[in-house]
Amino acid sequence: MKKLLLSFLILVTILIGNPLTAIAEEQPSVEPIKEAFVESPESPSEKEERRQQRQQRRQAEKEKRRQQRQQRRQQRRQQRKQKLEESVKESLKSPSQELPPQFLRLSDEIEDGVEDLGPLKDLTGTWVGKGWNMIAVPINSRRARNTVGCPGKTPKKPRENFCVEIMPYIETLTFTPIGAPVPNRGFPIDTFVVGLHYQQVVSDANTFQPLHIENGMWLLLDKEKKIVSRLSSIPHGNTLLAIGDSFDVEGNFQIPEIDGLPILDKPVLGYAAPYFTAEGVPPFDPSNPNKILQDIIDKQKLLETVILDVSTENEGGISNIPFIEKNADVSSFESTFWIEDVEDEAGNEFLQLQYSQTTNLDFIKDFTSEDPDKLIVWPHIDVATMVKQ
Repeated sequence: MKKLLLSFLILVTILIGNPLTAIAEEQPSVEPIKEAFVESPESPSEKEERRQQRQQRRQAEKEKRRQQRQQRRQQRRQQRKQKLEESVKESLKSPSQELPPQFLRLSDEIEDGVEDLGPLKDLTGTWVGKGWNMIAVPINSRRARNTVGCPGKTPKKPRENFCVEIMPYIETLTFTPIGAPVPNRGFPIDTFVVGLHYQQVVSDANTFQPLHIENGMWLLLDKEKKIVSRLSSIPHGNTLLAIGDSFDVEGNFQIPEIDGLPILDKPVLGYAAPYFTAEGVPPFDPSNPNKILQDIIDKQKLLETVILDVSTENEGGISNIPFIEKNADVSSFESTFWIEDVEDEAGNEFLQLQYSQTTNLDFIKDFTSEDPDKLIVWPHIDVATMVKQ
């Protein structure tokens, strides 16, 4: 039966042919179709023209994005200006205006002084961020204890009579306009001072316990020369007046290095070793605390920065309560603020505030000095980076 069926199939194939072969023979050739889509060789001039067109499109898109960023930047500046004007006008709604004339301060209209805040105007508002605090404190070897920071530590050697504390912190810093310009009467002309109140609240980043509170003012003393000052009051029992300059820089820049190690007349090998074994090192670098600020802006694109640089050495001063003078006298203070306009990867801008401040504390006799009254200078340093809310 199988042989009969196989013979039948062979006979059919011979009579009608292979159907698959017939289908293949009926299909048209694809070669002419392929040839129809083959592009003719492009001449060098056509290639150059296409390259120029692509370059022009890229340049046009780049210019469009640049103009859009510039428009957004102008809009944000205008918004900040409007917020500042609203804040200053709100400060006019004060009960003091209802007092009798003899209690009112004579000054110009506040609207005339809105822009007179000059380099201080972008500070207005609330800033939140993180920072680092470094301080050395003396150890009372007789009682084998000292203030909070290094509890219970007893010096093993006469020269190991201090300990170092380095800690991260979180901070909220708020600035509000002081209101109307303040007249300073003089001869032959009067001057008018404008400025901002500020309040600083600092807490431990790990325990959230309060570390520091401070209030004061930033003042613009001379609009043309851009002279500014900072007045601060600290509940430890210190007040200070620091005076300095303000100026602008474009683009990214280098933050000056500072040294946080103790200052003696003569260097002593190994004396500052406790700084480098303290908790928090690294990332904090006692030999250059500003490095932690520089590392942040090295990863950012800065458009422009307003710098406020003040010091008590510029005809300012510090006043301390007797206890402070006796135990750890505050001899000088300097501070630098960088108000930075930053652009992120998406082209959005935001304001960032960085600061570095050094408070020099004098305690422990300088055993390298020939002056019997000379004390070692211990830089107490704070550095922080914050963003405007």
